[in-house]
Amino acid sequence: MSRGDLLATIFTREIDSLLSLRSILEQEYQALVNADVDAIEALSSAKNLALNAQSELTRARQDTLTQAGLPHTPDGLQQLIARSENRESLAAAFEQLTSLAAHCHESNRSNGRLIMQKQRQASDALDILRRSEAKTPTYSSQGKTATGGQASRTLGKA
Repeated sequence: MSRGDLLATIFTREIDSLLSLRSILEQEYQALVNADVDAIEALSSAKNLALNAQSELTRARQDTLTQAGLPHTPDGLQQLIARSENRESLAAAFEQLTSLAAHCHESNRSNGRLIMQKQRQASDALDILRRSEAKTPTYSSQGKTATGGQASRTLGKA
């Protein structure tokens, strides 16, 4: 098998892997929006498996570059593509691969931002619950603002 054919096989597998990862990231986003803990946990495991598979494919691509005596850089990959008989199909596959990788990266960042937002909301809610009555204004039974020691009975906190 020529290096070009090997690279085509690796690209095909990487594209399939990234398509799977993109789907997982889209499902993860919906699970985060819906606060579906079971789905989040399952998708987190699936995402880790997909990332491990993608990592293995990246290593295979790098090994192909090493065998060709080229650096593990985009330029090295472009040189290998240019040297191959199937350069047109490799260039198209590489373009699709690059686009999918960028999409997955952005989706993962978006999911991360959503997670951070939900963590801040949970932290803010916990801060409200944890505040002492002496520091948190409440309303007395007469409907006036009071702090913990001033009111005989606290009706509620906001």
